[in-house]
Amino acid sequence: MDLFESFASGLSPVPGGRSAESFLAQGADEVSVVRLWVRPDRRGAEGWAIEVALLTLLRGVVPVPEVREVRRPVGEMPALVVTSFLPGERLDVLLPDLTGPALQKVGESLGQLLDRLSGVAMLRAGEFADAELSIAPFPPGERTAGRACLVHGDLGAARVLVDPVRLEVTGLLDWEQAHAGEPGADLVTVRGWAPDPLADAAEAAYRRFWP
Repeated sequence: MDLFESFASGLSPVPGGRSAESFLAQGADEVSVVRLWVRPDRRGAEGWAIEVALLTLLRGVVPVPEVREVRRPVGEMPALVVTSFLPGERLDVLLPDLTGPALQKVGESLGQLLDRLSGVAMLRAGEFADAELSIAPFPPGERTAGRACLVHGDLGAARVLVDPVRLEVTGLLDWEQAHAGEPGADLVTVRGWAPDPLADAAEAAYRRFWP
């Protein structure tokens, strides 16, 4: 029996996830996430392979799920990816209850991770095209960068997991919009939604390394 079959009897939709595509799988002593690529995402038919490559690249750099099993699409069967289940609560759920000092602590943790992402250098700006993370350049003049790095591209509060006790970021989720782009782009995104204490702390932590 393979990993997916050992979990199949205990599947349930991921709360807040794609109800038809993402499931929690309860095994004997662990929880995993099973995602089916029923429909191509914005990256096309290779979206699942790009996602696996990104999670593999980022493992140990920032908190992302560990890839446990991959099944390529065959005929009408969609691609299937099994990953670990990350601990923590979604930041958008926690935000209303966080006060100044707590917001600052979360912001500092998030800023440190943004720093690490900016350190994942890319040769040029563009979209990831395949499982080798080959880069298809943006059209001339569009989102170009003197130095390119890995950008999450959609780092809203719902895509950040936080330990509600330690107030440290435990996961960055949903890498569909990831691309090679301008350093600091994710910080700009965070500043668009985060309360000032969180955003200021995130920027201060980031600027220690990238002034």
